[in-house]
Amino acid sequence: MTVIEHLAKWGSEAPFEHSRAARDVARHAVEDVIACIIAGSNDLGASNVRKMVYASDSAGPGTVVGEEKAVLPQLAALANGTAGHALDYDDTFLPGVNHASSVLVSALMALGEQAGSSGAELIDAYLVGLELQFAVGSGVMRSHYDFGWHSTSTIGCIGAAGACARLLKLDARRFAHALSLGTSMASGCKVQFGSMAKPLHAGLAAQHAIEAAQLAAAGVEGRLNALEGGMGFLELFGGKGPAGWGKNIEKLGAPMTAESRGLMFKRYPCCASTHRVLDAFFELRAQEKFEADEVESINTLIGYGNSRNLMYTNPVSEMEARFSMQYCMAVALVDGAPKLSHFTPQSVKQEKYRRLFGLTTVSCYDPAEEQKNVDLMRPHVITVKLKNGRSLERSRDLPVGTLKYPFSLDDRKAKFDDCCKSRLDKVSSDRLFEAINNIESEGHLSRFTGLLRFGAKANHAFRTSSFA
Repeated sequence: MTVIEHLAKWGSEAPFEHSRAARDVARHAVEDVIACIIAGSNDLGASNVRKMVYASDSAGPGTVVGEEKAVLPQLAALANGTAGHALDYDDTFLPGVNHASSVLVSALMALGEQAGSSGAELIDAYLVGLELQFAVGSGVMRSHYDFGWHSTSTIGCIGAAGACARLLKLDARRFAHALSLGTSMASGCKVQFGSMAKPLHAGLAAQHAIEAAQLAAAGVEGRLNALEGGMGFLELFGGKGPAGWGKNIEKLGAPMTAESRGLMFKRYPCCASTHRVLDAFFELRAQEKFEADEVESINTLIGYGNSRNLMYTNPVSEMEARFSMQYCMAVALVDGAPKLSHFTPQSVKQEKYRRLFGLTTVSCYDPAEEQKNVDLMRPHVITVKLKNGRSLERSRDLPVGTLKYPFSLDDRKAKFDDCCKSRLDKVSSDRLFEAINNIESEGHLSRFTGLLRFGAKANHAFRTSSFA
C-alpha cells in the first residue's frame, strides 16, 4: 500500500464523530478565517484577484465573502483564500509549518455550497483535511520549508484536496486520486513573501484542492506513489534529508491533530515568526517598565526557518513590514501590540518607527540541529540592553494563541470585531460571530453563507488606511 493509498483509506473511512475539543478548534478556525477574509478583502492584492474573478464568465453558487454576486466554487475559493491570508493574520499550523485554515475553510465553504453540505459535514471535512496536512507534512518537514517551499500552497493543497474528497464522500480509490492530483498542483516558493503573490498562494491552493477532488470524482487518475515514488513529491520537494513516511502515519486520528497539537491563532497581524519574540517583549516590559528611549539594543534569537521568513530589515511597504522583525519591534517599542492599523503604507513610512530599525538584530539556531528533531520547538529569546547598562532577557516556548496559551473568548471576539469593523456594523458582526459558532447545527451551508454576501457596505481603501 502506498502512502497515498494509506491516507485515502483512512480519510474515506474515518468516523464522522469527533471529540468536542477537536470540533471546538475547527469552529474557532472557521471563525478566525472568516474574520481574516473580511479584513483582508480590503487589501489591494485581494481586491485585484476579485477583479479577475468577476471579469470572467464565472456565475455559480460560490460565495465571495463581502460580495453579493456568487461565482464558480473554485473561483470563490481563490478569492476567499487570497483575502484570508492577505494580512498574514490567519492561523498557523505548526506541524505543517503552514497556514492551514485559509486554504481548508475557503475550499470547503465554496465546494460545500455546491454540494449541499451541512455545517457538521464542513467541520468533519476540515478535521480530516487538517489531519492529512499533518500526515503529508510529517514526511518532509522541516527540510521542505527550509528549502524554500511555501508549505501553505504545497502541503496545504494536498491536504485540502483530501478534505474536499471527504466532503464529496469519495470512496478510497477516488480519494487517493484526489490526493495524487493534488501533488501535481502543489507549488509556491517563499521568495514571494512580502508580495501580493504570497497570499495568492493560499487562494490557489484552495482553488486547486477543489479541482483535484472534482477531477478525481470525474474519473481522472494519477500515480498513487506520487508522494514517495521516484521523481515524486519527496524527492523533488523534500529538501535536504527529509524523513519520509513511516510509523508517523499509522495512527492517524488517534487523537486528531486538532486536539493534540491544535493551531496557533494569531495575536498580531504579522508573520508568525515574530510572535514569540513579541510576547516575550511585552512580558519583559510589563515587568521592568522601560521606555523606547531607554533602549540601546535588542537582539532576538529565533529558529533558522523563522529568520529566513523575516527577510526585510528596512521595509518599504506594508507587505514587507509584516515580514520584518525590525518594524514589528519598532511598533512594539512605540505603540505596544501591533494592530491592523500599523500595516498600512502610511504607517510604514513614519519616522517614529523607522528611526528605531537599527536597534534590532536577529540571530538564529543552527539549522542542522533543528532538522534532527522537527518536533523540537526551541524557545525564542529576546535580550534588551538598556542605556543604563542593564541587560534584560526573556524567552517563550510557544506564542499566545496555541493550545498551551489559548485565547479567551473575549480575545477571540475582540479580534473578530476588529477584523469586521471596516465592513460590518456591530450588530451584524455579533450575528455573524454567533452563526459561525453554531455552524454545526446548520443543515445547508448556503443558509450560513448567505450572511457573508453583505455587499459593498464599507470602504475598500486599505491601501489608503482603512484600519486607521
